[in-house]
Amino acid sequence: MCGIVGQFSIPPQGESTGKVISDLTNLMIRRGPDEAGYWSDSSNCALGFRRLSILDLTSSGNQPMLTLDGRFALVINGEVYNFVELRAELQAKGWQFRSSGDAEVVLFALAEWGKAALDRFNGMFALAFYDSLEKRLLLARDHVGSKPLYYLKSPQELVFASQYDQVMAHPWAKGLAIDQGVLSLYMVFGYIPAPYAILDQTFLLEAGSWLEIDLTRQLQKLVVSLISRKVSGT
Repeated sequence: MCGIVGQFSIPPQGESTGKVISDLTNLMIRRGPDEAGYWSDSSNCALGFRRLSILDLTSSGNQPMLTLDGRFALVINGEVYNFVELRAELQAKGWQFRSSGDAEVVLFALAEWGKAALDRFNGMFALAFYDSLEKRLLLARDHVGSKPLYYLKSPQELVFASQYDQVMAHPWAKGLAIDQGVLSLYMVFGYIPAPYAILDQTFLLEAGSWLEIDLTRQLQKLVVSLISRKVSGT
């Protein structure tokens, strides 16, 4: 199953960031009992991961996963089914693989093609991809939305996670009120539809969508992106 969590902030992160992300990672231990991982660029972004080992059972498949130069980092929950074909294409471009699973293929594909790589993925996934040079964080979900991805967005900060209770437990969520409009949606439909979530400033990323944020503080978002058009046609 696996699970991901992380945060991005415009001001430099404090010393407590590691503990915060580790605590949130422990909240999803049931999703990944095999391994826990943490990574930070020591300034703006921190990522956490719980692993359920399926494809590559070795430590080479652990996450967060980084490119050799350390510029790009990835956490992904799910599976990209066509990773073997993508791996061959990336090897032809000179990428050298250390693992046999799909996560490193996704990492290299995003490093090579940027957001255009999302159009190539056939699978079910929720992912976070960070460029430590450009200070840019990309979140994305598959076209069906099989894997959840919740987030909280304030003017200078963003936290995301596979589980909503992780978002609620983050210090940035302290004091957030229930969104009465969203509560009304729940009373009408019996559930909360994306992109809404019960607390103010919190959301569920829509299926087939990506969200990107960087130090310009501009949050860019594409709903029902090329992910859906590509995969539904296969």
